[in-house]
Amino acid sequence: MSRDALVVGISTYQYPKLNKLEAPAKDAEDIAQCLESSLLPFQVKRLPEIVDKENNRLKVGKKTEVSLTQLKQELFKLFKPKGSVITDTGLFYFSGHGLYDQLTEEGYLATSDANPDQGNWGFPLHTLRKLLQDSPVRQQIIWLDCCHSGSLIVLNEANPGKDPDHSRCFIAASRDIEVAYQLVSGSHGVLTDALLEGLDPNRVSGEWIDTLSLSAFVSQYLQKVHPTYPQKPLFINDGQVINLIRTQEKQESESKSDPPPPKTTVGLENIAEIPVWVGRDALIQELKAKLLAPETAPKVLAIIGQGGIGKTSLGVKLLESLGVQLQPPNLTETCVYEKVLYFKVYPGTSFDDVAEFLLRGLDMETVEPLKTPEEKIRNVLEGLTKQRGVVVLDNLEDILHPGSATNPGKALSGEWGQLLNRFVYGNHCSTIMLTSREFPVDLADPRARTGNPDPKLVELLTLVGVSDEAGVEILRLRGSADSEADQQWIAERVKGNTFLLAQLAAIGLESPGYLRQHPELVAEEAEPILQAQLMRQSEAARDLLRQMCVLRTGIDIPGLTFLRLYTDDKEKDDRFGTAVKLEKPGKFTKAELKETAEIVRHLVNSSLVQSRYDKERCEWFYDLHRLIVEYLQTAYQAELPQLMERVYKFYCTGKTVENPKTLEDLRPLLEAQYFAFQLGNYDEASSLLMGKIEKYLEPWGYWSLLKNLCEQILPYITDDTNKRICLQSIGIIYRETGNWDKAEKYFGKSLDSAREHNNKSGIAASLRLLGDIARYRGKWDEAEKHFRQSLEIETELDDRAGMASSWILLGYIAESRGKWDEAEKLYQQYLEVMTELDDRAGIASSRASLGYIEKCRGNWDKAEKLYQQCLDLRTELGDRAGMAWSWGQLGDIARYRGNWDKAEELYRKALNLRTELGDRPGMASSWGVLGDIARNRGKWDEAEKLYRQSLDLRTELGDRAGMAETWASLGENELGKGNLDTAEQYLTEALADMENLKMTWHIAETNFDLAKLWRQRGNEEIAQKHYEKSHQLYEKLGAMKDLERIERDWRETGFLI
Repeated sequence: MSRDALVVGISTYQYPKLNKLEAPAKDAEDIAQCLESSLLPFQVKRLPEIVDKENNRLKVGKKTEVSLTQLKQELFKLFKPKGSVITDTGLFYFSGHGLYDQLTEEGYLATSDANPDQGNWGFPLHTLRKLLQDSPVRQQIIWLDCCHSGSLIVLNEANPGKDPDHSRCFIAASRDIEVAYQLVSGSHGVLTDALLEGLDPNRVSGEWIDTLSLSAFVSQYLQKVHPTYPQKPLFINDGQVINLIRTQEKQESESKSDPPPPKTTVGLENIAEIPVWVGRDALIQELKAKLLAPETAPKVLAIIGQGGIGKTSLGVKLLESLGVQLQPPNLTETCVYEKVLYFKVYPGTSFDDVAEFLLRGLDMETVEPLKTPEEKIRNVLEGLTKQRGVVVLDNLEDILHPGSATNPGKALSGEWGQLLNRFVYGNHCSTIMLTSREFPVDLADPRARTGNPDPKLVELLTLVGVSDEAGVEILRLRGSADSEADQQWIAERVKGNTFLLAQLAAIGLESPGYLRQHPELVAEEAEPILQAQLMRQSEAARDLLRQMCVLRTGIDIPGLTFLRLYTDDKEKDDRFGTAVKLEKPGKFTKAELKETAEIVRHLVNSSLVQSRYDKERCEWFYDLHRLIVEYLQTAYQAELPQLMERVYKFYCTGKTVENPKTLEDLRPLLEAQYFAFQLGNYDEASSLLMGKIEKYLEPWGYWSLLKNLCEQILPYITDDTNKRICLQSIGIIYRETGNWDKAEKYFGKSLDSAREHNNKSGIAASLRLLGDIARYRGKWDEAEKHFRQSLEIETELDDRAGMASSWILLGYIAESRGKWDEAEKLYQQYLEVMTELDDRAGIASSRASLGYIEKCRGNWDKAEKLYQQCLDLRTELGDRAGMAWSWGQLGDIARYRGNWDKAEELYRKALNLRTELGDRPGMASSWGVLGDIARNRGKWDEAEKLYRQSLDLRTELGDRAGMAETWASLGENELGKGNLDTAEQYLTEALADMENLKMTWHIAETNFDLAKLWRQRGNEEIAQKHYEKSHQLYEKLGAMKDLERIERDWRETGFLI
């Protein structure tokens, strides 16, 4: 991985009004040496660059000038180089004067030849921003320490903003037109001193210092020195975290730090044995050298080739050459990797399957399950960064479109494609090894015209057969008794296909000369030899292979015994019917198990069955090579339904799953549901999904898998109740992730289905869900209509639980309109029913709602008590979304009391969990309140950024109430900055929307903001009208704390009428 840095320190200036500086040259040199000291060093270009004759090295010159042309050339060379060689990471550091043109309101990095009197201000920051936006360099780091020189600089002009294709770290000494300082000693600029301390590898010996940890350190440092150096730095980190500095861990004599974590392996026990290896040792050494190259190692090794060519064997032997021991799985002392993971892909392997494996294997499992693919991918990359490891994904073609498709090699699911792309372009220090028949096109940059991956990031190997000499050796080692001439002839005919060589050797072992008499078997195709191989097996062995060809995962000896002996004739053997009925594994005699084991042993020796040992379950599992599966499924195509039926019956014996913790624990249920669906037993498939599987997948956070299964079965469900539940489940997943249009679509279909079957309970439930979507969008009249229709039906049915659900939703509408007494009454009704039913989740919701009413009235102690009770219950129940909401409300209480640090802590806690859950409406809300904290602290830019994030998401969601609230917040922010015209525009537009939506409390607050605005303009008449309107509404609401606040503020800023 290439890392280049341009480090600039300009101390000498020609312009008389720009003083010569002491710090920049030393600043830049110290930064340069720091970047060069890492285990993965930066290639540093110094500017100005001179030779330090005393130490025989380059250094930054203090008296040497830097022209505008020089700086421009070096910046473009770094971030927009000519030719195809582009660095992975580009870092630009600048220390020197900054200039600000008051006329054009533009900022500049002053070069030595800068002369504002002659129109030369230096390098424009807006040009730097454009350069970064257009740059092909994916990881960009910018540190600007511009010292105060009598002119000021707007460093934020250089910020290129967000871009999904780039990761950026932007740190500037000051923001807007503020001053940046040097230390009193003159040794360093304040920001540079903070950077150097933050980059000191002795702080975290042996660990990476990355952009986020550095930003956090610098922020804390500057807060400590703020009384002496009151500058406000700018921090922006977008995209993936970028590693900066790392050193070797200290020896024990130097440090008492904890020992490094032990090297571990995961999944190596699933690798089938490789009895013979010949012919590719030179290729192994070539690949090993590339993977271990200190600066040019690829992130991904993709081994592509036809079936049976030996891709998996090559990958496994490459692991061994890197110091990986397979039996028992272990990493030797010579292995440079700290963790090795192996995962075999099968048809139907979902993104959630591989994500769970990677998160568990990388020790990135969280206390609460991750919900969204983005969260899972981010945690996977973090795990790949914490420790240097190797991840092997074998048989990747099973999740790719085949070569015959219109988009060959494209991942079947977007989540899989996103994961593969991030393996290449995400930030991590590990190696990903892939084997596949098809090239995974998601490894390429979608912007690339050629469609090929970056050769610096992806090592693409198209594997061909072994040499003829190696082929002969494989035949010999596999036990072939054919003559040497025949072996040479066989090797030439199959062109080095190792799978075919193994099959042909098995025939040559038992029947020397047979292949010469049947040359049609010796070809590049697998079909003839496999047909011959099968004919040489016993009838029992052929029958067992036939049963195994429809399996998606490996199976143990008891399972194979079930498949071998299964009969649906109860009079002949009722064990199978009983096991299926009881959903418990069948019981077999030792003789039956021994006979199965003997058949399997012979098939393994004949190279027809693969074996692997599972150390966690202490059991051998068996499966078939992909080529054999394809051949058998073609040969027995007419029998596939009967074969699937038998396998389905086997998995039915495992449907009683006790206390499952992982997807693997749930595998029997998932396989039973899969085969039921494939057999057209849709009622059973939907019952398994909606009755058993859903209750695990939803709380575990496998929303993508659950949604895919529901959408797959939906067209085939005939049972009205299951169909409605399925529609609602899909809709709820879309609702919780903020896709309200799709949620509304599925809830509408649920309503249509319920009406078609005159299912009144289903009609009421669907109306409530549709009302919820309208409520989220701020369409309260429409929402109320749905809720009242639902309540009417539930009252007719005497469905007290349903009635209570409608009451609390109607309470939300009354609350939003400022009708707090009405809302409180409805919440109390809801609480009574929930208490009567002992519904603890409902009790928690009622306390949350009652707490909100008390908060609005200014009864903060009562509100806090209710919120805490709610949080305790939701924590006990594992209701993570509810926990996040409760933290947010407790944060409000802390903010109203003036405890902004505590409020921010709670808000960020809520935001982190909401982000993890993919709760987009909640994320928008959290950004809004965090913006309030920043505004209260006078951090106007930070507040605006947070408000804009909130507004963008709320606009995307169609959240009208949230949009109006955010526009008002932006107006308050502009009011604080003194931009009265902009503030008036935002507040007036927000007020109009609030009045349309009848947002009484917000209308009162916005009127008070407008009153303050007009008072600042000196128009007391208009100001007083807005104040009186605000006062009347707060009085009507009974919001006593708000009344006290606006009366106090109005009195302090003028006079109270």
